[in-house]
Amino acid sequence: MRILILEDNAPVQKILQVRLEKAGYEVEAVTNGHQGFQLAASNAYDAIISDIRMPHWDGFKFIDAIQVICPQLPLIIITAASEDADIIHRLSKSRNVVNVFSKPVDFEALFAVLATITPQSHTSVNKMARIVCTIGPACDSPDVLGKMMLAGMDVARLNFSHGTYEQHRQNLCAIRESENLWDKPIAVIQDLCGPKIRTGPMVGGSIGLRVGAKITIQAKVITGSTERFSTIMPSILGDLRPGDPVLLDDGLLELRVITANSEEAQCEVVCGGTLKSSKGINLPSTDLSLPSLTEKDWQDLEWGLVHSVDYVALSFVRTADEVNEVKQFIHRSGKRNIKVVAKIERPEAVQNIKEIIAVSDAIMIARGDMGVELPAARVPRIQERIIQLCWEQSTPVITATQMLDSMTTNARPTRAEVTDVSMAIKQGTDAVMLSQETAVGVDPVNVVRTMASIICEEEQYKDTSPEHYRQVTGDTSVNPALAAITSLANIRATLLLDPDGVLYPSLSKWNRRVPTLLITKSVHIARHACLYNNIFPLIIREELNRNEMVHRSMVLAKEWGYIRKGDVIGIVEGARITWTGVKQVGAVQVVEID
Repeated sequence: MRILILEDNAPVQKILQVRLEKAGYEVEAVTNGHQGFQLAASNAYDAIISDIRMPHWDGFKFIDAIQVICPQLPLIIITAASEDADIIHRLSKSRNVVNVFSKPVDFEALFAVLATITPQSHTSVNKMARIVCTIGPACDSPDVLGKMMLAGMDVARLNFSHGTYEQHRQNLCAIRESENLWDKPIAVIQDLCGPKIRTGPMVGGSIGLRVGAKITIQAKVITGSTERFSTIMPSILGDLRPGDPVLLDDGLLELRVITANSEEAQCEVVCGGTLKSSKGINLPSTDLSLPSLTEKDWQDLEWGLVHSVDYVALSFVRTADEVNEVKQFIHRSGKRNIKVVAKIERPEAVQNIKEIIAVSDAIMIARGDMGVELPAARVPRIQERIIQLCWEQSTPVITATQMLDSMTTNARPTRAEVTDVSMAIKQGTDAVMLSQETAVGVDPVNVVRTMASIICEEEQYKDTSPEHYRQVTGDTSVNPALAAITSLANIRATLLLDPDGVLYPSLSKWNRRVPTLLITKSVHIARHACLYNNIFPLIIREELNRNEMVHRSMVLAKEWGYIRKGDVIGIVEGARITWTGVKQVGAVQVVEID
């Protein structure tokens, strides 16, 4: 049986460890709750023995966190405050606390409790790939958001296709409140609606479309019938040509254009069924004259520029120029350094993918509309190609849409969904995204925990080949220090001193073998880095010289449980002028933690 001890009093910790090991238990010991959380997130333990009063994360904060990632793991509390009624009352509300002992410990009683504990099955959630979660009514409280962060959420998505500014403001405040509570930077993506084309209202809420029947789409707003209906984007009618397919409701229904002008388009029903009000319209073969951003999108972006969002996602991108237009607008505003995510869902975007990646700060493979705008059978290969191109250009990429869709209503995913997430991780995506699963799902925390466990399982089998090292050493755009750090064997972690946030994108690309701890003073750099695979930001705001910063970084990384005494780590930094006046291009240092 494996036991984890959390105790900051060195003599007490030593006595517990010696007595338990003498009784035949396998034991590890740490001094605070966050260290314990890091170990429990990545290792299998059968029980945890914890004090309540500890530095950094105390026992209660640890209990809250462990209930998220390992809800069935038994906790045994050992405390000098066992007579404190308030403490005992709080502990009684924790469902996985099985016993409370006073100090000094009655070992015979402790061994009797341990003998009743069944060995645990445990799934790691200590992952490297990122998880993006859409925020909605099911998860808009600080309590639920905090649990999602503990379970593995790294990025929060605010979907501006729904909700009011006040609702988004409240969600953003809740995210930042949870971020502060758990000391974990979280990136926020503002996802703009774009020119989403929808049908108008229908008589009684829906109409029936019969195969072979004729139906007209018109510009003038009407209540739809089996003969004609309107669209909220009447300007598309002038772009339609005879023979163009018109897909409705995510492609479940299909019309074919017979004749069209700026006022109306007569169509024939190819695939019939029930058409409800306000369903999406996709035009995969039509060259649309619509701008990629609507007036609403520009207003929404203005809102984002005065609130603490970190990325803005552009829907229905077609060209690199559309991305540049938004980046220039953000730059001219002088308000916030918001990064731009291009959502790839239109055929034109797939055709122009290299140019779009080159100007974008991140890419989202929006497979929902892509699977309607393009033949669904092509989507897997398109996904693989985009992930590879993004990796080549050190651009973070999010794989999105229906990844664990069945968990919107179910406690477990389908085997196909597990394979889908696993394949995206194997292909090298930086992040995977949850949409309605977290926004309106029955158990957002369980969904995040499940996705984290799938990621961790796949990441166990990732290996770095000799070809990888030949590539990094042959890439002249890579700082030589980064090339050197990726080749180091037998190190526990990489400590990256990157105050301006210029090195971590390249290190995320080349070093996915051991955790990279990004040391920065800037919360904005830390939040932006949350989208990158295997980058874990640590914020140190003090004004320190280089050696002081290295020492403080190691102390903080040890305190947080990323590294432990005896670990060997690599420290890497970029260009600077040393105290002796030497112009340094980059440097690597290998140290042992004491």
